[in-house]
Amino acid sequence: MFNAYLRRYSNNLQMEGVYVMSELRYLRLRKLKNALMLTLMLTLAFLTFLPLLLIIGSITLEGIKVLLKAGVSFFASLPPKPTDVSLGGIAPALIGSLISSSIALSIAASIAFISAFLTTEFPNNVISRVVEVVFRSFSGIPSLAVGMFVYSTVVVFMRTQSLIAGAVALSIVGMPYAYVYFTSALRSIPEEYREAAMSLGMSRLKALRYVYLGISRKYLLSGLLITFAKIIGDTAPLLFTIGFVTNAYFMGLDKPSNALPLLIFIYALSPYEIYHSVALGAAFILLVTLIALFEIAHAVVKEVRL
Repeated sequence: MFNAYLRRYSNNLQMEGVYVMSELRYLRLRKLKNALMLTLMLTLAFLTFLPLLLIIGSITLEGIKVLLKAGVSFFASLPPKPTDVSLGGIAPALIGSLISSSIALSIAASIAFISAFLTTEFPNNVISRVVEVVFRSFSGIPSLAVGMFVYSTVVVFMRTQSLIAGAVALSIVGMPYAYVYFTSALRSIPEEYREAAMSLGMSRLKALRYVYLGISRKYLLSGLLITFAKIIGDTAPLLFTIGFVTNAYFMGLDKPSNALPLLIFIYALSPYEIYHSVALGAAFILLVTLIALFEIAHAVVKEVRL
């Protein structure tokens, strides 16, 4: 009987040992699968970002070389001719970008803010619904089509490409972005603040001035910065509208001008090596500007407190 008990005990130990071994094999297999999937995901993520990293790295390295070679005069000189030895500069494009983008931001932000306030305060109004649909639709229109539209209206009417025509095209492109951010900012205001403003007898405009703007100002500033980044970096709306002036700094709002994205686009397609160098330097400046704008916007949003 004792021997039978030992046999049963031995069989139970063997079965438990087999079970433990199978569990260990399952855990090892599971860890192996997890490691393989993690490696695969990291590899795919790296391959996804690799082209972007290569582009940014190439622009940064080559752009720094150009700036070190050209010096501060790169920001204040006229672009070179194909036969020139010195790199010259990007002053006309820099001035044109700053002026056209500032005008475009003023137009886009004004219209977008009024529209955002209308749709936020009167959400069930027919006009508000139409405005909402129009702005949402604008975001899907190709920027090249916007440039062609402005060319067929503003440029044809003025009979010349001009800085103001480029600004109008950029404002149309930036308007949907500003509207989305402004709407989100105004809708993020807690309902208690709205009710408190109404209980004090404030009109909607006074509530906007004394309550809403104070609460949502950082969201609004972030929206302005991101809209400006979109406007200053867009090329397609300017192809048919702003012109391409390289022999003058600034000729007036109603005259042709230049812009950084347009200069980069045209010079990058040029067969001349000196133009490629200027395009790389301008691309690096534009890249740094965009990264700075996005970082500032991110920092502003992180500091929001209601």
